Amino acid sequence: MSDLGSIVKKIVSSGKGILAADESTATMTKRLESVNVNSTAENRLKFRNALFTSDELKKCIGGVILYDETLKQEINGETIPKIISKSGSIAGIKVDTGAKKLAGSNGEKITEGLDGLRERLQEYYKLGARFTKWRGVYSISNMFPSKIAITSNAHALARYAALAQESGMVPIVEPEVLM
Repeated sequence: MSDLGSIVKKIVSSGKGILAADESTATMTKRLESVNVNSTAENRLKFRNALFTSDELKKCIGGVILYDETLKQEINGETIPKIISKSGSIAGIKVDTGAKKLAGSNGEKITEGLDGLRERLQEYYKLGARFTKWRGVYSISNMFPSKIAITSNAHALARYAALAQESGMVPIVEPEVLM
C-alpha cells in the first residue's frame, strides 16, 4: 500500500474522524474573547493543547487539521504534530488562503492559495503534516452555481490535490456549500 493509502487508513481507523482545529487567528480571537480570555499565541496554544492531549482525542480522532500558526508551535520543546502523533492521530494542515470573490461571476467565491503552494507543502511536510485540507466554496440557488464557478473551483481543486500528492500528503477537499 502506498504511503498515502496508509495515512488515509490511519485517519479513519476504527471509525475515527477528523478534528478541524484550523481556526484562523481572527476566529480563535472571537472564541477566546467570548469567554474573556486574551487571544495571545500562548492562550491559543493552551486551548489547542487541551484538545490535542485529551483522552477523547485518542479514542475518537484519527486526524487533526491545523492552522499554520499551530503547526509551527511547540509545547515544552515538543512540536504540535509530535504531540498529536503520540495520541495516535495524524497532523494535517489547512492550505487554502481563504475564499474571495470570483472574477467574472455574479458574487460567487473561489478559494485562493495556489501561488507558492508547492513550497508551503514542502515546508509543512518537514514540520510533520501528512494530510492537507482545501475548501471549495459553492453557492447554491436558482442561479448558482454558474459554469464559471464550477470550472474554476474544479481546476483549483485538481491543482491543489496534485501538488499535495506530489508532496507526499493526502489531499482532503472540504466542500463549503452556501445556500
